[in-house]
Amino acid sequence: MKNLRSAGALALILALAVLLPDLLLAEVPTQDSCGPPPPPKPGNRESAEGYAPLPLPVTPQRRSEKKKPPEPPVIITKIKWGDIRDWATDQNDVNNLLIWMKTKLKLNFTYDVKAISELEFDPQKMPALYRTGHFAFNFTPQQRSNLRNYAIQGGMIIFDTCCGKDAFANSVRNELKLIFPETELKLLAADNPIYHCHYDIDKVRLSKDAGGGTVLPPLYGINIGCRTAVVFSPYDMSCGWDMHRHAGAKAIEPEDALKLGANLIAYSTATKTMGVSLSESRIYLDADMTKWDKFRVAQIIHDGDWNPDPAGLSTLLETVSSKTNVKISFDRKDMKLNDPKIGSYPFLYMTGHNAFKLTDDEVAVLRRYLLNGGFLLADACCGREGFDVAMRLALRRALPEQRLTLLRPGHPIYNQPTKIASVQYSQAAQTKMRNMKGVGTTTMPMLEGITINGNLAVVYSRFDMGCGWELKPHPYGVGYEARSAINLGINTILYSITH
Repeated sequence: MKNLRSAGALALILALAVLLPDLLLAEVPTQDSCGPPPPPKPGNRESAEGYAPLPLPVTPQRRSEKKKPPEPPVIITKIKWGDIRDWATDQNDVNNLLIWMKTKLKLNFTYDVKAISELEFDPQKMPALYRTGHFAFNFTPQQRSNLRNYAIQGGMIIFDTCCGKDAFANSVRNELKLIFPETELKLLAADNPIYHCHYDIDKVRLSKDAGGGTVLPPLYGINIGCRTAVVFSPYDMSCGWDMHRHAGAKAIEPEDALKLGANLIAYSTATKTMGVSLSESRIYLDADMTKWDKFRVAQIIHDGDWNPDPAGLSTLLETVSSKTNVKISFDRKDMKLNDPKIGSYPFLYMTGHNAFKLTDDEVAVLRRYLLNGGFLLADACCGREGFDVAMRLALRRALPEQRLTLLRPGHPIYNQPTKIASVQYSQAAQTKMRNMKGVGTTTMPMLEGITINGNLAVVYSRFDMGCGWELKPHPYGVGYEARSAINLGINTILYSITH
């Protein structure tokens, strides 16, 4: 009887840990295991299900046997690593996060826990990998290669610094330099979809040992194309998912940590197919030398993420060649503004997500180029604010006497080869427009331009076109739907050729 009472008390404690998280938010000292372990998965049994269905012969199923319910899909895999005091002090972190999501969002997922040697690195089977810890660590060269390929193919890797320990955080930064040497770990911009794909997270609250107060979301990330594939939190989220606080921990407060976790899982689920799209994209090379002329297009390399849509412009050029009657061979090249050969390219293209800054020399080159008859198409990839602000500033520096103005309906750019009277915007763009002062919901194209000596020299789109040119899904992109983006792109290229 005493054992039964003890078992009942333990079951009650575990139930309260899951269903009444507010009771867990008292401060507790750091220890080897600071939260309760995940409860066992329940079994289902009904009184009328003692025997398997006919036809016989069958082996009867005892009434006391549990019937295994259908398993929900695995959405995230936690990596176990060495000492349990490193990676498993918050044993119930992922379990509580998923239960919280099921309660709040009506989404039913499960998780797995595996050593890195046991992983298949298949984003379709495990959309997100989660590594948390306290101690310094190193991946092997093979593990780095596996993680890199996993991220490129569509997986998301989440690193969480348990208790805000510097040893673990420094290891993450060092390892990411080795895994992705060509890119840089950067603070995610405030308009990154990770902060808005379900909950709108403009600020988070930090524990007193992390400085306290309310701050901008502190996540860092690495982008692969348009997708944030790696996320790193230098502050603890796992204790928040485990629904308790630590004395001495540099952490995000539990309620905000849970919302960030839910957004991360929602984002990883929605964007995993983008990795497949990127790997399948091909770069267009027009080798048809029978065409009448060659039109040179240069994509500008700048100090931001200058090539988030690797196949966007190339796919548009291929579409111009295959879908129009213009017999032109396109020659596309990536180059910097201060390249001595820039003047031989009559069409420049600039894009990106993040802020960038042109040098004084680059600004001077851009000014001369535009005043001498060159044409610039600029496109804010995914409609991101960082690029939008930087692009407007660059144009003000290059052409201080000019201003971008909205190209009104009836402008020649909307007339050939396709008459464009209205366009379709992505759902994310429609949501953003409703919150933009003086814009509201519209079906009109929103291209802006600068005219020099009677000729349109600059076309700028604050709403993304490049993702639409790729003809691949881009969840959360603030831009034009694919058909509208392609029509606007073709019209812009042909306008620049014929004017």
